[in-house]
Amino acid sequence: MASERMNARQKSAMVAFCGMAAGLSVVVMLLGGVIPIATYAVPMLCGTLLLPILIEFGKTAAWTTFFSVAALALLLGFDKEAAFFYLFIGYYPIVKWPMDRIKPKGKRLACKALLFAGSIGVMYGLLYLLFPLEAMIQEWREMGLVLSIAFIIAYVGCMFLYDGLLIRLLPVYANRIRPKMKFLKKNG
Repeated sequence: MASERMNARQKSAMVAFCGMAAGLSVVVMLLGGVIPIATYAVPMLCGTLLLPILIEFGKTAAWTTFFSVAALALLLGFDKEAAFFYLFIGYYPIVKWPMDRIKPKGKRLACKALLFAGSIGVMYGLLYLLFPLEAMIQEWREMGLVLSIAFIIAYVGCMFLYDGLLIRLLPVYANRIRPKMKFLKKNG
């Protein structure tokens, strides 16, 4: 009986924690629509909120939270570009750790660069097909090929910085934040 109660308590904690993280992510995504530069920064910030879920409850809970936030951001968000950006790269904290096992380092970096560049290419391709916004199309035309390539290279560089940030956030969460969250303890 006690183990059943504990199991129910853990499930309740998981649902509450994931729900709070999803709610916070959606609010941040909605507020990000107000600030133009936030189009790229806010989805990465929301992606970092998946890290504690991944650590505490595993991949299934993290993927479920990710898809919930992506759906709500697409439905409710003002900035569709940011919502699509979250959909196409917000899951990175979930897939980062398996990708870090790829050996050698050069192959791992190439795989990550391909994921980053491929995700932005597919995202903008779908945005162009689904929502042919004249302003976005005009912006890419004005940028030209050289500036567009520079944008993609800068984006991939920013994603590698994000990758490094995730590595540095893990001990901060594990050593400073996690001990204060007593409701996540498995033993009581």
